[in-house]
Amino acid sequence: MTQKILLKGENLTVGYGKFHVLKNVDFTVYENEVLILMGPNGAGKSTVLKALFGLIPHSTGHIEFEGKRINPTPRKMVRHGVAFVSQSQRIFPNLSVKENLILGAITVENQSLISQKLDEVLAFFPVLKRKVNEKAFNFSGGEQQILSLGRALMSSPRLLILDEPSIGLAPKIVKDVFDKIQKINKQFGTSILIVEHNLKSLLNVAHRGYILAEGKIILEGPVKKLASSDVLEKVFFGELA
Repeated sequence: MTQKILLKGENLTVGYGKFHVLKNVDFTVYENEVLILMGPNGAGKSTVLKALFGLIPHSTGHIEFEGKRINPTPRKMVRHGVAFVSQSQRIFPNLSVKENLILGAITVENQSLISQKLDEVLAFFPVLKRKVNEKAFNFSGGEQQILSLGRALMSSPRLLILDEPSIGLAPKIVKDVFDKIQKINKQFGTSILIVEHNLKSLLNVAHRGYILAEGKIILEGPVKKLASSDVLEKVFFGELA
């Protein structure tokens, strides 16, 4: 069965002045897949995510969602069913868990649907249910990441974009976060596009991947193919960085 394309970028070039971070990049995200974007520091991985979500403009190429060309902005992408969890500020520390989560449903107008989704997210993340009325300012890094994932799920996204979700987390917490990411994909059918440096953990979760170096896609395919490729080793040991 042919997989349905959810999000697609063609011939994308992104830069600042004459400096191009991305150079004619083609990129496809299919329905119900976990897709990993790999590469050394400075390769342009986060730039791909920001361009697809409309946080930064592209100078050439185009982006499609479900086969229709779009000019992405964060507001438009949320309404299309795309949620983005960045590396930076993940939570509102002075708000409770419940208040943080409800902010994730800002585009949902039906209050009964918001209540239903809140119950669903709290059931999916027991740690949040136990602390639902607590302020988030004293949460651990792992709890903050779980809360940011929960907030993103409040809008019932078709696609979840994650930028380095394991950064700064202890190895055991990383495993817990990746387990939840895999369950989000399986339980909700959510497509997931993820930039991650912790490849050992994620290669067991992702279905397909791209390797990016110097602003260009140099290899793509199923994760088993990428994991066995000498290109991956060369990239991360600096030969192609």
